[in-house]
Amino acid sequence: MPKSPGDLLARPARSSAALVGLALLDGTRTALRRLDDPDDGEALHDFRVALRRLRTTLRGFRPELGEAVPKKLQRRLRDVARATSAGRDAEVQLAWIRDHSGAVGRGSRGGLLWLRARLVGRRDRAYAGIREDLPPLFGRLERRVRRALTRAQNDRSDASPGHPSFGTAAARVLREQTAELEQELAALRSPGDEAAIHGARIAVKRVRYLLESLAGDVADAAALAVRCKELQDLLGELHDAHVLVEELGDAVADAAAERARRLHALTVRGRADRPGQTARPAPASAGPLALARLASESEARLFERLVAEWLDAKLPALVRALAALADQLIPVAPVRLARSTRPLRVRYTPRARP
Repeated sequence: MPKSPGDLLARPARSSAALVGLALLDGTRTALRRLDDPDDGEALHDFRVALRRLRTTLRGFRPELGEAVPKKLQRRLRDVARATSAGRDAEVQLAWIRDHSGAVGRGSRGGLLWLRARLVGRRDRAYAGIREDLPPLFGRLERRVRRALTRAQNDRSDASPGHPSFGTAAARVLREQTAELEQELAALRSPGDEAAIHGARIAVKRVRYLLESLAGDVADAAALAVRCKELQDLLGELHDAHVLVEELGDAVADAAAERARRLHALTVRGRADRPGQTARPAPASAGPLALARLASESEARLFERLVAEWLDAKLPALVRALAALADQLIPVAPVRLARSTRPLRVRYTPRARP
């Protein structure tokens, strides 16, 4: 996270929000350049995080930035983020399958090689498209966003005493994001409430990103960001497990369809693969089904942890701490005492003796 200037909270809200946005834009550009390195396994993840930080700032401080960065331009940044989802999801799923394949019995491992090949192909195709299409696309968007934020930063129309400070604006954003987090978590009833789980995960990320941008100015912000990261990680694992269960369901259906096509080809041509084709791993449902059972069990355990550790324990304290920090962000104007009239000095004149 780029460091902010030390007097960020006292600065005018519009120019400070633009300054934070520019720093985040620099971080996003740096992460994008790392995608050219095929050995950098965290490049895509870091680019997605940097882009999400930038979008969160533009969204949260929209009242202060006004139309400096139009909604259409922000939607295009969102589309860039969505274009990277397939590759990252495949990476996460491959890592989970690698870590849990040992728990699958030997008799239930059929189709695991086919499943890995399916996800590796998806990941590699996604990365090829990202490396080819993303740099020029994001480069054009970056130039437009940079010009817009630079104009907003140099705008001094909100520098007068009557306009809110960045601290006041940040307090508003923090309260809104905390309320959104509470609402999403209150809607949770079961591990299958994916919309609420996803919403809560996004909400706590937004809170965390704001706290990290304020860590240089507010003493408690860094510690609260760490607590938010704990909740975010748990919600992220729960979300990933749900997505994986759905992916494995699709894999089971696709494996059955591919087996049927191979059987048809074997019947018609006498062989399943065309001449010259490289033999591919055989599809089977046993392995994906066994992994789906493990993923479903993991999803249930993670939800139990969420309820026990957060909804019933840590969440109320976190919400109170965030509310207290929001109060700290608002600068207290010095109290100007009314000018009083100085009392007249009373001179004592001794009475003359008769």
